[in-house]
Amino acid sequence: MTDYLAIYAAVLSTIVFLWNIAQSRPQVKVDFLFSINDADGKPEPGGSIIVRNHSSHDVHLANIRILYPYRHVTFKERLGHLWRFRRWPSRVGWVHSSLSNYGIESGCPVCLEARKSFRVFIPDEKVKAMLADATEGSLMACVQDQLWNNFYSRKFRWAEPNTA
Repeated sequence: MTDYLAIYAAVLSTIVFLWNIAQSRPQVKVDFLFSINDADGKPEPGGSIIVRNHSSHDVHLANIRILYPYRHVTFKERLGHLWRFRRWPSRVGWVHSSLSNYGIESGCPVCLEARKSFRVFIPDEKVKAMLADATEGSLMACVQDQLWNNFYSRKFRWAEPNTA
C-alpha cells in the first residue's frame, strides 16, 4: 500500500510542478483588427492592435511593431531558413517596422496588469501608407516584452495587393 501512495504522491507532485511552470510563463494574446475610433464625435476608420494579458502576473511591454510583406518567398528560401535557423519560416519576407516611423504613439513601455488589455489605434491613412510598399494587402502586429519575448497576431487582410 505504501508503494502505491508513493507513486500517487510522485505523480501528483509532478503534475503540480508542470502546472506551476505553465502558469509562470507570460500568456499574451495579440489581435490586429479593423476598428472605428470616435475621436471628437467624428468616426474615423482604421486598425487596432489589441494586446491582452491572460496570465496571472504583470507583463511589461517594451515595443509594438507592425509587419507587412515586402517580397514573395520561394519554397527553397523557406527550406533554407528552416535548415539554417531551426525555426519555422512563417515570417520570412515580412518587414518589421516601428509604429513611430509612421508618427503613431504606441504608449510603450507599459506595464500590462494581469487580466487587462491595451489598445493602439492606427488611422486608415497610416495603414495605407504602411501598405504602399507591400506585395500584398496583409498586416500583422508584433508585441515584445522587456524579456525579448515576441508575441504575434494573426495575418489580417486589409486590402488588395499593391499592383504598382
